[in-house]
Amino acid sequence: MRQQMRNQLHALQQQPVVIAAVRQRLETFIATFTAQISELDAEIAAVLQQDDAWAATATRLQTITGIGLITASWLVVATLNFSTCPTPEAATAYAGLAPREQQSGTSIHGRGRIGHTGHARLRTMLYLASLSAAHYNPVLRPFYERLLAAGKSKKLAHCAVARKLVHIAWAVATKGQPFDPAYQHHRRVSSATL
Repeated sequence: MRQQMRNQLHALQQQPVVIAAVRQRLETFIATFTAQISELDAEIAAVLQQDDAWAATATRLQTITGIGLITASWLVVATLNFSTCPTPEAATAYAGLAPREQQSGTSIHGRGRIGHTGHARLRTMLYLASLSAAHYNPVLRPFYERLLAAGKSKKLAHCAVARKLVHIAWAVATKGQPFDPAYQHHRRVSSATL
């Protein structure tokens, strides 16, 4: 709603005549929403602080570019701090981001797609996080651009980024390490020196 008000204010300011009272009202709405968002973020952080392990996991998850407090909270709470997901593939399936083939008998026509199974709200949060991660995460941006260059649709590419986010989040949560964008590079260098 805050972004909707920001968009309306921006559109208003593009008009040749700007009514000051309308502009002031929109600015007041934006300030109110900003204050309420800050209060909610503080409440969510306070709830997470009640369990040290969950708070530590949520803090580490926020080191992943594209995952903020809300998405980190959803990941920790929905997966019970990843205790219900022994592997990254299990976490992906739990979120409902694993593609499934569409088959009926001997018919194998049709592409694989994600279904309506899994945790719907978690899937939505991860998809929304993928919108940011696809543009700003140094690991996921090249992956996203590679999919687009291969002719994949933006929606499919974002779903793939969301799946990668789950894999990265699982690793960060279960290994107890913050996100390191250069991890793959360090692994290649260390294995080449052996």
